[in-house]
Amino acid sequence: MSCDLTDPEISVAYEAITSSGGLEELRNNLKEEVLYGFLRIENRFVLLTYVSESVSGVRRARALVHGRAVGALFKQAHQIQISANTPNDLTEANVRNRLKLGEPSERPISPSPQTPKRIQNLGNTPSKRRAAVEEAERQAREKGEREQRRAAEQVAREAAQRRAMEEVEKRKIEAADQERKEKAAAEARAKAEVERKAREEADRKRNEELKTKFAELEKSGKVTLKGYITVQGGGVYFWKRRFFELRGKTLYLYRDETDKLPISKLDLDGQVSGVTDAQSEVLILNSFKVDFKSTESYYFFSDDKKNKEQIVAAIGRYVNVK
Repeated sequence: MSCDLTDPEISVAYEAITSSGGLEELRNNLKEEVLYGFLRIENRFVLLTYVSESVSGVRRARALVHGRAVGALFKQAHQIQISANTPNDLTEANVRNRLKLGEPSERPISPSPQTPKRIQNLGNTPSKRRAAVEEAERQAREKGEREQRRAAEQVAREAAQRRAMEEVEKRKIEAADQERKEKAAAEARAKAEVERKAREEADRKRNEELKTKFAELEKSGKVTLKGYITVQGGGVYFWKRRFFELRGKTLYLYRDETDKLPISKLDLDGQVSGVTDAQSEVLILNSFKVDFKSTESYYFFSDDKKNKEQIVAAIGRYVNVK
């Protein structure tokens, strides 16, 4: 959008378009475009910028900038500058309200200021008019740039505030999540400890029951315990499966259950210094070690956990820590 405001034909056009039909005639001749005009309402001289609502955003912005340039050039020809978008904005009531005028007087209102002389005089100084237009456009451009910078700064501030709020919220969520994890871990540890103590108590009771049972069998002279077990020790450093009998205070080992004579025997009374789990040492399930005071240790492993518990309880009765 451009307009050469130094064109001498402006004066001719001014004379051609002036009329006395007032605001009603103006409204009836409006088009869906950008228009500029002068009005006189009583003793007020008004510069009008009309930008139809159908005008695009880019053209609308240019029209407003150009309107300020027109106003700067003809600043002595008007007292106030107004803008309108629809014919309804230019009813007499609306215009008088914007000019802060009261009810209309009896005197007829002329639609345009009688300023042709001013326009003709301006035609004699084109360089001044060009300078005024350029200055107005420069000021409008600088104002637009300032507004853009302020808008960009505002957007940046709002973005920074959002990021700060998001970071605070993120930290709150992370702290709450960490607290939940720590609470769950503490509850799991407490539960595991309760279960461990329950298992230990159950094992203790079961061992006590087995010891009592084995003590009664020992008094009667019967075989306390018998079955198959795998053993390593006594100078032999590989595993051998043997049939065993725990009779009295002696552990007898046989090749199988049909043998009448044992191939070895281990005296337990006063000779056992400890019975411990050996799984971490030999890497075999249900394994245990029997330490003797006067001979090397023996390693055993049972076929299942129940048999292991029974044998450990039976031999454990003879542990002497002195």
